[in-house]
Amino acid sequence: MEGRRLDLGLLDPLGLHAGYAGMAEAQGAGAPPVVLLARSGGHLSLGAAQGAAAELDRAACRRYGVPVLRRPLGGGTVWVDARQLNYFFLFPAGSGPARPAAAFSLAAPVVEAVHQAFGLPVAGTGGQDFWCRGRKIGGTGAATLGHTLILGGSFLLDFAQTAFARCVAAPSPGYREWLGEALGGSLTSWAGEGVGGVAPAAVAEAFWAALAAQGWRLRPSAPSAAERSAMAVAREELDDLDWEEDARRRVPNGIKLKAGAFLTERHWDGGQWLRVWTDAGRFRRVAGSAFPAGLGESLGGLGPEDGSVAQMLERALGAAAPLWRERLLATAVWAD
Repeated sequence: MEGRRLDLGLLDPLGLHAGYAGMAEAQGAGAPPVVLLARSGGHLSLGAAQGAAAELDRAACRRYGVPVLRRPLGGGTVWVDARQLNYFFLFPAGSGPARPAAAFSLAAPVVEAVHQAFGLPVAGTGGQDFWCRGRKIGGTGAATLGHTLILGGSFLLDFAQTAFARCVAAPSPGYREWLGEALGGSLTSWAGEGVGGVAPAAVAEAFWAALAAQGWRLRPSAPSAAERSAMAVAREELDDLDWEEDARRRVPNGIKLKAGAFLTERHWDGGQWLRVWTDAGRFRRVAGSAFPAGLGESLGGLGPEDGSVAQMLERALGAAAPLWRERLLATAVWAD
């Protein structure tokens, strides 16, 4: 695979997303692939199909001075800051993969090799994510802009879990508390795996080396005048986040933690509520206004169709068991 390589350095949040978007828009069909590296100041990045008001706590974002923008790539809400090294694979039409799944398959061995060079046993999972010892250590998003398919992701050297959790829309303080625990149990970072203090420059060097080892022949490059102009246009287009637009959450009543893991909460009249953490097809933790102490913990490890679920609810809730079983199954999310 022959193409270009660029390192755009440390950018402001809009500059990061305008960088790869403008580069993509500027490529004509048949142009060679482009591989970008870049870093950015701290911000929350919404997926292309997400609405800010549905996913985030606007007051908290303002209180803590957290910039928010919606990127042109798919996926969910992510925290981005300078402790991450972001990579983007750009494939103009006719130059390589035409679908996100194929692009992931091509990029995954490179991303895995970089992690493994620093002692992290990482493997691509589910066609989108990278996991390390059962927890997500990186994700990817994709989109086609102009003639170019983009696949983007990051090396998560560290993760600002607290900053992320306090800005996500939460229906209750209890939900936000659980979110912190659920993030810790579902996500990790290089620092979280004991590989702290690695300089982004060292990771970049390993990234280019891994690409070369996988047969990529990339020549160092810089954006042309036309590409910089396209970046400026992309910057203007991205700087228009509408907090008033009517949108639903990407995950109904909650958030996706990693592939197959979700935290949700629903409320009904009379102060009734239910909170559910699911993981790998089973309940991880459950709590609700009608659930006595111990019931939620007893459901942990059971699947939705396990007969024990109905039995436990009936013993604990009596005549109200059918209603709460229906609510439990309606609140829980199992797949994206």
